[in-house]
Amino acid sequence: MLILDAIRAHVALIEERIAAGQVFAGHESREGLQCAFITHVLRPMLPLRYGLEVARAFSMDDATTKADSILIFDAIFALPTGRLMPCEGVYAMCEVVPTLDETTLAEALGNVASLKQLHRMKATAHDVTPIHHLGIFGARYAQLSDDKLNPYLGYIFADQAAGPEHLLKVMRTMIEQDSLRPEHTPDAIVCFRDRWMVIRQTLSGDAAVPRSSFAKFGLLHAQAHLLPLLYTLINASLSQIQLRNPDLLRPLAAMTKALRAGGPAKH
Repeated sequence: MLILDAIRAHVALIEERIAAGQVFAGHESREGLQCAFITHVLRPMLPLRYGLEVARAFSMDDATTKADSILIFDAIFALPTGRLMPCEGVYAMCEVVPTLDETTLAEALGNVASLKQLHRMKATAHDVTPIHHLGIFGARYAQLSDDKLNPYLGYIFADQAAGPEHLLKVMRTMIEQDSLRPEHTPDAIVCFRDRWMVIRQTLSGDAAVPRSSFAKFGLLHAQAHLLPLLYTLINASLSQIQLRNPDLLRPLAAMTKALRAGGPAKH
């Protein structure tokens, strides 16, 4: 398939940069590593309609993600708010660590879960763009329907890692102990040095992208196919998400009401 040939040729340069140490080596801070990963891995993989920023996301009820992480966001319609982003404009969180062991896995899982826990009004087939909603059958009907087209995605990337079977066991133990909910787990965990990937799968073993049913975790020893697989998975998953911008009428009403009353605007 020519599409796969084109993808393999495109990601070959990314793989060379990782192998040359341009991504994971020599960083004195977490943010330095995050910026290198954006520059050398994510930005070449994603269309420009996806923005990339080290930031935190927040919801309208003032909950926030736990730490500054790489956020993939809507670069066209999302509100420009800097390093504190409304969750409505966020597609995914990417956690990047040099070494993935039990400790760093638990921290990364907590960060991903903190995004997936943020509440936002669901987008449906009525949301033709993040700022245009079709009122067919009424807003209440759309919100009661089963389709939800704006789930969050979460990814964990590591240069090197403990054995994937052991890390899977750690994650499953956290789920059994109720310290992690299955729906808040990452969509993929990737180790570049050993070239494996843990992904969500359907019952039939296919990759569980946003509009399919997540049934189990699968371990893929991708080897030379790791970068093409990652490129295809992340772009296919992002393309299935339809965002819906936050309603600004409430904060607008709060500010104008406070100003009319002669006092400062409150949340």
